[in-house]
Amino acid sequence: MKSFYRIFAMGALLCASGSASAATPATRLDLSASVQRELANDQLDATLYVEEQQASPAVLADRLNQDGARAGLLARGYPEVQVSSSAYSSWPQTDKNGKITGWQGRSEIHLRSMNFTQSAELVAQLQQFMLLGAVEFSISEANRKLQTQQMLPDAIRQLQDTARVAATALGKNHVRVATLSVGSNAGARPMMAMMATRAEPVSAPVALPDWQAGRSQLQLQVSGTLELY
Repeated sequence: MKSFYRIFAMGALLCASGSASAATPATRLDLSASVQRELANDQLDATLYVEEQQASPAVLADRLNQDGARAGLLARGYPEVQVSSSAYSSWPQTDKNGKITGWQGRSEIHLRSMNFTQSAELVAQLQQFMLLGAVEFSISEANRKLQTQQMLPDAIRQLQDTARVAATALGKNHVRVATLSVGSNAGARPMMAMMATRAEPVSAPVALPDWQAGRSQLQLQVSGTLELY
């Protein structure tokens, strides 16, 4: 009988110990980790515009519309360049007494492409009658998504490695990810701005621009709450 009571008492003690361990709350740890990659810019965005001054608002609108139609016609020869209207505005010019003396207008188009050769050729064509406002190079959305998917496992692994170090220091044996958030951003993107001062359209052939697309740094950051127990 003594042996029975001894075994029963030991079993009760183990059960109590297990219950106490299960009731011990996990240590929650908020962490973040990031991974960077430097990538070649593969997308070009450009803005070109025309500005006109006319005595009549109707003549002004006609000139701006003609230039827009001409730009659209040229763009058809470059299927890998997306062209869209960017801005269109007109306003009166007045003298010191507030009397309208004429009308001024501006029409812009926006170019986007991953084909730098076609972009350069089209821009050179458009610059015969339009002015180049700015050119910006960046990482395309498709490439950004692909790179982010490839970087994600490394970022999560860094997060877990840091948590394991903390767990060891606290005498914990297990790590569990409770919550996780992912975000990405690109660093400063090279930009080439070319603001022309000529008011009159250029009729002579324009040399092809020599694009220098540069590189951007893509950063992926993960943040989360991890439980150590």
